Amino acid sequence: MSAGPQVGDPAPDAILLAGGGGRVQLSSFWKERPAVLVFLRYFGCPFCQMHVVKLREDQQLFRDAGAAVVLVGQGSPEEGAGFCQRKHLPFPCLLDGDKSAYRAYGLRRRNLAVVVSPRIAVPFVRANLNPETRQRGLEGGDFFQMPGTFIVDAAGIVRLAHRNRTIADSPPNHALLDVLAGLKVDNTSDRSAEPIDRR
Repeated sequence: MSAGPQVGDPAPDAILLAGGGGRVQLSSFWKERPAVLVFLRYFGCPFCQMHVVKLREDQQLFRDAGAAVVLVGQGSPEEGAGFCQRKHLPFPCLLDGDKSAYRAYGLRRRNLAVVVSPRIAVPFVRANLNPETRQRGLEGGDFFQMPGTFIVDAAGIVRLAHRNRTIADSPPNHALLDVLAGLKVDNTSDRSAEPIDRR
C-alpha cells in the first residue's frame, strides 16, 4: 500500500461525493487558498467528533488564516448531511465510499490492537463526558480505518501530513494554524521579492 504524500509532495486529487449528492473535485478546495483536509474514521467516532468540534469552535481563526476546512468521510449522503447538521458544521463534508482517497493519502486500516490501544483509554473517557462527542454507532465508516489531517497549499503541495499513530492523536488546532501562518509569511516574502515596476 502507498505510504501517501509527504510534506513537499503534490497532493493527490480525487472526485468525491458532496453532501447534496453531486460530485466534486478535491483540488477545487485548494485552487485559490490553502485547504485543511480532515479524514474521519466514522461519524460516531468520539475522537473524530472531538477533532471536528474543536475545528468548529476555531472556525474564525481558520477563516482569518485564509484556509478552507474540508472533512472527508465514508458514509452515504444522508449520513454525511446528518453529521454536519448535528454538529452545526460551517464546512463541507465530502464522501469517499470506496476509500480511494484514504488510500491515496496513505491512511490505512489497522488491527484491533492499534484501534483499542491502552493509550486511548483516558482520551476515550474524556470524549464520552461531553454529550456532543460521546461514542455513537458505527455510522458512515470503518472501525479499523485510521484518520489523518493534511494541509495543502494553493499550489497543490502538501505542507502538513499527519497520519494518526493512534485513533486519538489528531493534531491540535494551534499546530494547524502555525502551518497556515507560515504559508502566509511565505506568500508575503514571495511578493516582497518581486521586482517593482516604477514606470
